[in-house]
Amino acid sequence: MNATRFTRALPWLALSGVVTMLAAGLALLLPVTAAGQPASTAVTETRQMPTDYNYTAPAGTTYNASVTVSQTKDLVRQKVKVSWSGLRPTNGAIGAANYPVVVLQCWGNKDRVTQQTCWNAGPGVGVEKLNVVFADKGTFDPAVFGPAPSRDTSMPFKARDDGKLYNGLATSAGWPDGQVVKTNPTAYSIATANAVLPNSYQGFTNADGTGETDIELLTGFENPHLGCSSTAACSLVVVPIGDPVCKPDSALPANIRGQCRAGRVTGRLASHWISPANWSRKFAFDLSFRESPTSCAIDSRPETGFSGSFYAFQVLNNSWRPKFCQDKKLFRLGYTALSDGEARGQFAGALTGTWQDGTTNALLTSRPVEGELAKPTVYAPVTVSGVAVSFVLDDQNLKEVTELNLNARLLAKMITQSYRSTSVISGEHPGLKGNPRWWGEDPEFRALNPHIPADALFAINRDGSNYPVISLGDLDSIYALTAYIAADKDAVAWLNGANDGHGMFVNPKFHEYKLPVGLLELRDDFKDSNPGSPVYGQFLLSAYANVADSIYNAAVAVAQAWPYAGLSQSCVDPAKPETCSLKRVDQRQTGGFRAMLAITSLADSKVFGLRQAALQTAPGKFVKPDDYSLALALRGTKLDEKTGVLKPDFPKMHPNAYPGMSVVYAAIPTTGLSATTARDYAKFLDYAAEPGQVRGNAMGQLPDGYVPLSDPLREQTRNAAVAVREQKGQVPAPPPGLVDDPAGGLLPPPGDNTNNIAGNGNRPATSTPASTTPPPPATSTTAPPTVDKASTTIATRTDSSGFAKWVLPGLLGVGALAGLIAFGATVWTQPQHPVRRALRAALRRS
Repeated sequence: MNATRFTRALPWLALSGVVTMLAAGLALLLPVTAAGQPASTAVTETRQMPTDYNYTAPAGTTYNASVTVSQTKDLVRQKVKVSWSGLRPTNGAIGAANYPVVVLQCWGNKDRVTQQTCWNAGPGVGVEKLNVVFADKGTFDPAVFGPAPSRDTSMPFKARDDGKLYNGLATSAGWPDGQVVKTNPTAYSIATANAVLPNSYQGFTNADGTGETDIELLTGFENPHLGCSSTAACSLVVVPIGDPVCKPDSALPANIRGQCRAGRVTGRLASHWISPANWSRKFAFDLSFRESPTSCAIDSRPETGFSGSFYAFQVLNNSWRPKFCQDKKLFRLGYTALSDGEARGQFAGALTGTWQDGTTNALLTSRPVEGELAKPTVYAPVTVSGVAVSFVLDDQNLKEVTELNLNARLLAKMITQSYRSTSVISGEHPGLKGNPRWWGEDPEFRALNPHIPADALFAINRDGSNYPVISLGDLDSIYALTAYIAADKDAVAWLNGANDGHGMFVNPKFHEYKLPVGLLELRDDFKDSNPGSPVYGQFLLSAYANVADSIYNAAVAVAQAWPYAGLSQSCVDPAKPETCSLKRVDQRQTGGFRAMLAITSLADSKVFGLRQAALQTAPGKFVKPDDYSLALALRGTKLDEKTGVLKPDFPKMHPNAYPGMSVVYAAIPTTGLSATTARDYAKFLDYAAEPGQVRGNAMGQLPDGYVPLSDPLREQTRNAAVAVREQKGQVPAPPPGLVDDPAGGLLPPPGDNTNNIAGNGNRPATSTPASTTPPPPATSTTAPPTVDKASTTIATRTDSSGFAKWVLPGLLGVGALAGLIAFGATVWTQPQHPVRRALRAALRRS
């Protein structure tokens, strides 16, 4: 190339250097998606509503409606968020509001659903009668509405499993005799009444046209009449209630003439979702469910299983089990969720016997077994999660409260039966006379939550809300929460008899209560002595207690706003209190008037769309569980050198760390197993260390509510897999990284204050002075998302993006080289360039 041609190329060469440098810089500024990070799961449908949706609106008014469902694929039994915009506002009281939004789960795909195939469970199934709907001028399909529809005709539910039509009215309700089963189908109960209708929660549209609600989606296991599964299509139907489309009065019976277009609320209620006009306005979404763990029943291979930790329920039972049972390269994985104390006891006992294939002799636990085990045993990390105080709470405006702060002393009050209850005789309890009736009126609760107006929680009956939902059994989740309480000096002082500053004292039955414990108790023995009380003769505070049989069902109770409190009783002989037993309340709390807390696992809380309370970690500092706070809590642990198990060390825990974090371990013997069983357990650990840490909703992935293992935790699991496979009785020493930085690979190293979580990729351009532990990212939030699932900010082991790791330095290098070449060539081809003149002068001086 001659000098002239080279000179002409210089601008392009220089430009290429600039562009390349800009591209590299831009790439550094853009977030790098972590490998395995799930893409958005939300699905949106948008369209313009027909003009008859609001026939009184001024001419030219349009409603550009949009409805979004947070997740429609890879579903399990869970809640999803439904949100909307562009609809007309709802007004009126709950149960009698006009223009609400109805949300229903239906069987069949979205193009084939009818009003009959939607599970319209309110006070019964199929109990909606046409009434004023009969004035609708739309087509009343005989297959849906019956051969001769009238005002008294009901809309029955058609069951998928037996094809029968059901209504809960005990009459034929306008249908020919024999065509309708005059009772509710067998799966109907309070537990399956999931429709967003006034009996549970009504969908309200705000003045700006927006709104949102949750709906619990049921699988075929909970509701065989819907039968939703990985092979049986279902759908979600959202019906915005609008104005009726009326027949002329001359075509109507005399008793309903003038009622359709008169603006009466009765034609615009939630119950009129069945009308042809409202049904034509529906938004429908196909639903697909993840393969169920029941698919393991058809796997003929011998089962190799685990028992223990409820923390692991969502990942082990609902994600990994079906993956293992369907993958011929893996094995038939078994899992039995047990209370942790019981599981540890069974495991220790089983190690003293002879191993038999097909039995369960491996443990999932967050705490090591006490005492010496009969066989060498490794503790291999499986996942990181935590305990959550989940809640559903509505304020004085009937709107959901989204933020809740709790401290250790408040939690101590809740687990020691120290609220006197809302019973009319609770003031007679000798040990609790000056105490609040329930947590919502505790002055300390109100001081910690100034964003909730003082009168917000007193407008309605709170009988089922006096205490949080707790669970039976010796549970690691309870132990983790009570360890947090035990580490707080104010909480311990209160348990030992101190005043809380507002005149509240511990229940004398729990004075000097020693924590932590895994098993909570109901110690109070004050009996209800009021003959007119529905719980007369029973231990009063036991009747008002909310006790579930597992932390999973505790989460379900809050998701359904259905207390476990036994506020009535069933008696063999009412004159003999000893023949009576408490009965759970027989209804859910109504939407707008809910107030429930529960001690749950974080994963169960997430899958049911619950909100998690923030726990106090320092004066004025409250932390909710999220990816960052859980990862940071790994640094607030101490290592048990004997077992390799990390235990919380609250004095060294950072204020931004979530104090309820727990690591779930697989405890497996390294001698005495058959070759087949040892190989299976080793495969499980290999899977847990690598592909099982990929975030997502698909079968075999790591669902929401879990944090991927850090690098040293993965190394520990891989080392354990080798020892289990070899069965030589070896127990590998914990990796050095567990001491150096248990969060290695998840967070920047201690002292690196770049505010970056691995896999996020958006390091700031300049660093700030180093500190021991970085503060949370400026963009991090622990608030539950409005629609979409929270995107993960924690990387998996393979999350280090190849693009970020190799292409970016390459781009920078190419850009720098191109810039240098362009600059050098410019100097070389321009004799009077200042650089060349300076060089000539220097040479002359030399």
